[in-house]
Amino acid sequence: MWIKGRYAYSGYGLLCLLGIFSPYLNPWGKSVTVWDTLYLRFYGVSLEGGFTLLSFLYYVVVFMGFVYLFQVYVSEYLSGRFYYVAIRHRSLLHWFASLGIRIALRAAAFLLILFVLTVTISLISGQTLEPKVTVQPGIDFKQILFQFLLNGWLQIMNGTMIVFITAWLFKDVSYSLIAQGALVLAILPMINVGCWLPAGLNSMGYISGQWEDQLRITGLLAVYLLIEFSVVVYIFGRKNISS
Repeated sequence: MWIKGRYAYSGYGLLCLLGIFSPYLNPWGKSVTVWDTLYLRFYGVSLEGGFTLLSFLYYVVVFMGFVYLFQVYVSEYLSGRFYYVAIRHRSLLHWFASLGIRIALRAAAFLLILFVLTVTISLISGQTLEPKVTVQPGIDFKQILFQFLLNGWLQIMNGTMIVFITAWLFKDVSYSLIAQGALVLAILPMINVGCWLPAGLNSMGYISGQWEDQLRITGLLAVYLLIEFSVVVYIFGRKNISS
């Protein structure tokens, strides 16, 4: 029963691992350093609108997969044991803060695990830790780390917040799935023109070599996160936990 209840998590982890191993996610040649592999595996979509189907699909599996698993968890939580747990907290915001901290820590741990796995597998494959990116001139390895860890964390938190708000407002799971489908479509460069929507912005393809562009993404994702938190505070203000 323990294994059966974790089929989705096991399958998700296996897909993430297979993607790291896959040589088909190297569309621009052979990786020389571990930073090359990190860049290519999580390329996603690019600022200029270019991407490969495999890089796009793997991005969706990794980052939207995390959001989907959270949606499954929170939908079951809100329809089941939510009131038994929430009633023990001083307020809905106190309960949400506890939930948010847990999800934030898990998102950070998830990214760190992905990073360690990618580096380890790359080293086993004969790549080096030399601090340079050979597959894309003009990019610093520190920019790849920044994009993957910080912007990646902000992107995941935006996705989970959007799903949480949808699940809270609409008890029907189909609305949460529609919200996730909209986020997947918003990743596409032809839809996210100007990069103003909080979807796919942690793609390695968005790294231009200029720190200003990356910091703009960081600021945009942080602003969206604050807006989403404000929405949560507002809808909590209209809900009586004892009703």
